[in-house]
Amino acid sequence: MQHSLKYRMAFATAGVVTLIIVLRAFYAQYYAYDGLKTLLQAQQDTLVKMVAEELDEKLQSRAAVLRRVARQFSPMLAAKPADLRRAAESLVEIPETFNAVFLAAPDGQLVFSTAVPDGVRLRLDDRDYFHDILRGQAFAVSDLIQGKQTNAPGVVLAVPMLGPGGELRGVVGGVLNLADSNFLRELAHSRLGTTGIFCLVSGGSNPRYAMHPDVARVLTPARAIGEACGADQAPAPLEVLTPTQPVVARYLLESNGWEVVAVLPAAEAYAPLVAVRKRTLVLGAITMLIAAALMWLVMRRLLEPLQRLHRAVRQIGTNPAAVADLPLGRADEIGELGVTFAEVVAQLSEREAALKAAKDRAAASEKRIEAIANHVPDFVSFIDMHQRYVFVNQAYAQRYGVPAQQIVGLSLRELWGTQEYLACHPYLEQARAGRAVTFTRESPDGTECIEITYQPAWNDTQDTVIGLHMFGRNVTHEREKLRSLEAQTISDYLTGLLNRKGFDRRLAESMARASAGGRPLALLLVDLDDFKGVNDNFGHPVGDQLLVAFAQRLRACVRKGDAVARIGGDEFAVILDGVADRNAMASVANTIVQAARMPFVIDGHTVAASASVGSAIHDARHAMTVSELFMHADMALYEAKRHGKARYVVQAGVTAEPYPEATDLTTQES
Repeated sequence: MQHSLKYRMAFATAGVVTLIIVLRAFYAQYYAYDGLKTLLQAQQDTLVKMVAEELDEKLQSRAAVLRRVARQFSPMLAAKPADLRRAAESLVEIPETFNAVFLAAPDGQLVFSTAVPDGVRLRLDDRDYFHDILRGQAFAVSDLIQGKQTNAPGVVLAVPMLGPGGELRGVVGGVLNLADSNFLRELAHSRLGTTGIFCLVSGGSNPRYAMHPDVARVLTPARAIGEACGADQAPAPLEVLTPTQPVVARYLLESNGWEVVAVLPAAEAYAPLVAVRKRTLVLGAITMLIAAALMWLVMRRLLEPLQRLHRAVRQIGTNPAAVADLPLGRADEIGELGVTFAEVVAQLSEREAALKAAKDRAAASEKRIEAIANHVPDFVSFIDMHQRYVFVNQAYAQRYGVPAQQIVGLSLRELWGTQEYLACHPYLEQARAGRAVTFTRESPDGTECIEITYQPAWNDTQDTVIGLHMFGRNVTHEREKLRSLEAQTISDYLTGLLNRKGFDRRLAESMARASAGGRPLALLLVDLDDFKGVNDNFGHPVGDQLLVAFAQRLRACVRKGDAVARIGGDEFAVILDGVADRNAMASVANTIVQAARMPFVIDGHTVAASASVGSAIHDARHAMTVSELFMHADMALYEAKRHGKARYVVQAGVTAEPYPEATDLTTQES
């Protein structure tokens, strides 16, 4: 390990040198590739042009032969076809110049052909070259044709035979079989380099191969533009390094518009460049190794004082006397580093004692803080930003029944469970965002209530939250006291029912629920008849006990969840949530009237009493305020009193869509 710096510097230097060499080689490679490609393209273009010009010259020479034959035949048109055939065979070298020679009349009738027996009548007026001659061309070349007998590719050359006045007297033509070694012999056997090839593509709307090294591809379709004799290759991702594109040159024949194509494969074209590249890579590798070895020797010499400093620094930790081995007498950066390090060691030695004393004091302070936290009855803990416990006090550990040492390192979800964690997660996110949060959590059975506070812990610069302080306090008894006090403020001191304040609150809540849930709500106002006479005859203590006894009977007449209240001296109210209809409300009212008629036995006195009930119903489909509902029930109670007491009256109230009986007061007497 102590020599790793030397190795790294040596190889880094060698790598840089090699990289520069490789980049220069790559740059040179690119220029060499581009220059070689341009040179090969120019050479190949020149070669293809020469070949095309030679083919054009051959076609023109054969056209000259046909013109000479036409001049010879012009005065001989009256001769027999057999005589004309013999004359043609003596004038034209067959098959060196043409494979066959023919003469056709201006109407397209074949006069004779050296390839067709006498007596066979053929017409040529449907041939393209014949039409070209009729249109006045001095030389016509047919499209690529396929021999009917040999299936070989061929072409027909034609010239006009003119009379003394320039009139067309016939068409003289020659047939060339391109598969024979007469016309394309040299081109067919020529090679471009070692692996390069030539091919000849016909013109027109249906181009085909007239000549190809692969005989099977002759007469098969070819491309009109961009033909490469079928040797196309997809370009490589790095064409400069691994060339795959062949060098292709093309040239059109002036005689018939056919295209001569020359293709030199990339493997042969760029073989010298690839060979040079391989040698360059080998040379680069050797250069890197030599440069690394030389740099290692140089670095070893230059870094010897630094190694001495390194050894001394490593030993100072266990042997302070190793300071004497530092290279202090050198007049360079290493000497200055040694002097500076010696000064730092001296300062560290002085501060180490102070740091140790401070550490001891901090440890003692931490123990005192931990002891204080453990003696606090509240739940105290601290978590990091990964929501894992860093500290919990004893009260926190006792709450979960797990030792504090086992809680440290656990996540909140692991200790609390998923349900409790998800319930507290929104508050945790607020605290992690930098806001202190306080909320309460009650146990499912309502027997315990915990007030929880999350406070973010900031770093020294107060710009990043590094954890959360979590405090919990059991406020169950405080909540119970608050609830007891609240119950006292809304309960009647005598009967234990709701008082007027509790009644108003419960009625408002029930009205809100009825409006939101669409369920009807009924209000019953109950009044003891002639209660003043009971007080006058038996005294107020008996009257109070009568109120208590009637309150018990009244509570028994309704469901457990219905609200029963004493809203005045002898006035009571019942709130029926979710009452089915007016008949159900009337049934409850009748039950109350009947229950009040039963005699009360109080302190040896038999007290007869009766009650009047007025009721009203609120349908959530129709808007109604609390005051309006109370007014309708009070009006119904007034009617019950007015009609003789000890009875009930059910009033539907005024609605936008009244019930059929809403305009009437229904009175039920016992």
